[in-house]
Amino acid sequence: MRRLTAATALELRLQARYGIVPVAVALGVLWTLVLLAVPGGAAATVAAPLLFLDTAGFGALFGAFLLLFERVEGTRWALAVTPLRPVEGVTARVGTLTVLASCVALPMVAAALRDRPADLVWSVPVALGGVALTSVLLITACLALGARRPDPPRFLLAVPLVVAPLVVVPLVHTTGVLAHPLMYAVPTTAGAELIHRGLAAEPTAASPALVIGVVYALAWAVLGLFLALPDSDPEERPAGPRARRRRGGVPVRAAGRGRVPAIARLARADLFGTGRDPLLLLLLCGPVLLALALRVLFAPVAGFLLDSFGFDLRAHAPAVLAALVLLHVPMMFGVVQGLRAVEERDDGTLLVLRVSPVSVSAYLAYRMGLAGSASLVGLLVALPLSGPGLGGGASVPPAAVLVAALQAPLLVASMIAFTDNKVEALVAVKVIGAVLVLCPVLAWSLPSPWNLLLAVFPPAWSALALPGYDPGPLSAWWCLLGGCLTSGAVGALLVRRARARVENA
Repeated sequence: MRRLTAATALELRLQARYGIVPVAVALGVLWTLVLLAVPGGAAATVAAPLLFLDTAGFGALFGAFLLLFERVEGTRWALAVTPLRPVEGVTARVGTLTVLASCVALPMVAAALRDRPADLVWSVPVALGGVALTSVLLITACLALGARRPDPPRFLLAVPLVVAPLVVVPLVHTTGVLAHPLMYAVPTTAGAELIHRGLAAEPTAASPALVIGVVYALAWAVLGLFLALPDSDPEERPAGPRARRRRGGVPVRAAGRGRVPAIARLARADLFGTGRDPLLLLLLCGPVLLALALRVLFAPVAGFLLDSFGFDLRAHAPAVLAALVLLHVPMMFGVVQGLRAVEERDDGTLLVLRVSPVSVSAYLAYRMGLAGSASLVGLLVALPLSGPGLGGGASVPPAAVLVAALQAPLLVASMIAFTDNKVEALVAVKVIGAVLVLCPVLAWSLPSPWNLLLAVFPPAWSALALPGYDPGPLSAWWCLLGGCLTSGAVGALLVRRARARVENA
């Protein structure tokens, strides 16, 4: 028990160090406010998938980030020679992250059921039980996968293949597309069903299939704890500078005379480094895959929502286009370049800038410019592929595309300016991703002129320039001007801070 307490304290210090607890609190407040803004009758319907997809999966996401920290820093190798047992470390990690996810879910459930306070007595335990069960299953799945992957890129590449069935099958079951007892063979289905029943309008008796499914899921949770145990004698060791430099990044040899050859060498290192990194290749192909998926799935999903819930998703197509394509594609490319920059700073390779022709300002301009130009090309490819059902292609004004592409450089600068390592960078991506999704949704939901209050956030200008949005007296070209000015002002502050962080590294 004493070792378990020590392991729990260590986990809490790690989570505090990387800002996981403040991010959890911020996301909990954010989603609670969103649910309060949704009409009472629809809040529970919105809360169920939100609790399952985001809140219950919160622990798995950050558990993966902590595992990534262990891979990079060699902490797992160091812990192998301490009295702390692997099972105690895994239990502490799973327990603390599950409790954190449950605490985030509590105000969200209360906000969703604000019109039915009498139901909170039975709804809260059922819904939170579903969140906790799902969280344990997803965390142990990610930890078990990470224990068997030699490096972070291969781990992150394999995570979607494992997590996708654990997420998609329960959604298919709870939405009624295919509700069958055999769906409980995927253990997370029981957790999703508990969340769904906890938020239902009336309490219903648990079916035998659900009871068996919960017992089955608990058995998988226990098994997952043992599968997540690391090897007793881990092979990985902290990577030295020479090994790290072989992964790509800033070349350490003389870059040539003048800044242009030096920047060309940076581009060459990026090109060959991406070719060796399957995760980055997947991210670069992501815009095409995302657009094709939306083209194929948007119509059937919209038809199902209309028939089952009376919700016409087609009427909100501009908001879907803005959140899932227009602002999501720049986030993909911004994450790629931001992770490159943070990794190079972690490895110490940015120190070479002090004796090379490439200044810190030129390096930042290169990273941000590459992210912005790649985002622009990605949008020009992805928007037509998204299909006419979403209003993609020629109907998107150039102003919206240009302002959206500017968000990728801002993301790169934010990751460099406010994070010290790759783990903190991935945590920051979680927060920035929520902003990029909420800005177009709120700009769509709020009536004019109240939606113009979002103009302080650069992504909002891109959404306001889309047809279907109500920007009041502002035309698309005024949105372009406002987006450029806002992005420029925010970018100047971020670049100043990022440059100071790199120079003082």
